[in-house]
Amino acid sequence: MPHDWSLDLAIAPDGALQRIAAAINRPKKRAFGVLKTENEYVGFIRDDTFEIWERQGRAIHGRGVVRGRHGGSRVEVQLMFPRWTKVLIGLFFALYVLVAAGIATQPPRTEIGAEEFAIGVGGAALLAAIFAAGAAQQRANLRRFLDRIFSEVPRI
Repeated sequence: MPHDWSLDLAIAPDGALQRIAAAINRPKKRAFGVLKTENEYVGFIRDDTFEIWERQGRAIHGRGVVRGRHGGSRVEVQLMFPRWTKVLIGLFFALYVLVAAGIATQPPRTEIGAEEFAIGVGGAALLAAIFAAGAAQQRANLRRFLDRIFSEVPRI
């Protein structure tokens, strides 16, 4: 499995998994019961693997594995888009194309000219840039969260 984040730790694999389990699925912390004060991470652990993501930013998931090694354990995490995220982004852009074509073919000109096409492509590029920036932010937040979980653990 190619990984985007990894650490060699001086603790047993079970200890690493326990640290992850203690950091995820915590109760929501809200100011005035509404405003989110910090990122909240949820996920699950099975055997030596785990998957985590931010509660409201579900686009990027971290799938990881904890393996034993001489003197401790190695944690490897792959940051990826889940299948449903890929499907929803594809549907979103398909709907964008349909709506843009529908707007461009309104009377009095019912054909799509170069100007309408350029505006549609520019809008799609802007949306793609917004999605990419959001995904990059979620990746950075997930890396910071993983670093924070193991900040007090000695490295190998």
